[in-house]
Amino acid sequence: QRKLLGAAVDTTGHGVVTPNPSLNMDQVGLPEEKAWISYRPFVMRNLIRRGMGAVAAARAVADQTDVARQALIDEMGKRPVMITRAPVLHKYGIMAAWPVLTKGNTLQVPPIITSGYNMDFDGDTANYHVPVSDDAVQDAINKMLPSKNLKSVAEMDVHYYPRQEFLHGLHLASTAKK
Repeated sequence: QRKLLGAAVDTTGHGVVTPNPSLNMDQVGLPEEKAWISYRPFVMRNLIRRGMGAVAAARAVADQTDVARQALIDEMGKRPVMITRAPVLHKYGIMAAWPVLTKGNTLQVPPIITSGYNMDFDGDTANYHVPVSDDAVQDAINKMLPSKNLKSVAEMDVHYYPRQEFLHGLHLASTAKK
């Protein structure tokens, strides 16, 4: 276990969580620099399959060329990230989301999904993992997106609904200013 848990894994990352209400419930804002690191093996494979040599692909990824950037965007469209907040004391503490490149260093999440992770944006952090195998990718897409898990397993009630801050925002947005 020590060897497994102590080993560095390229397809994972860690970041402070900040809210981004412009994201839909199945998206997460992934910092661009962290995306280059986490998706590097998949981008390189994509470039090599397109006919680029391995050394040239590695150089393109390191230099973040336009071709490599397009390959990164392609891979992010095929492979969601799985987000978890440690310590997770139940098996439903991990969900998948489609990454969107963002500036900065924080992992941006839509406020509507924060209750599932008990996030309150006071310095909370989350881990993200890029699934490697095709089966893991399909499980993430078909079973782990928030839109696929709208009901709570415990109460069979809706997970995601507007909370007080959303209702207050809707009230402010819909009232006429005098």
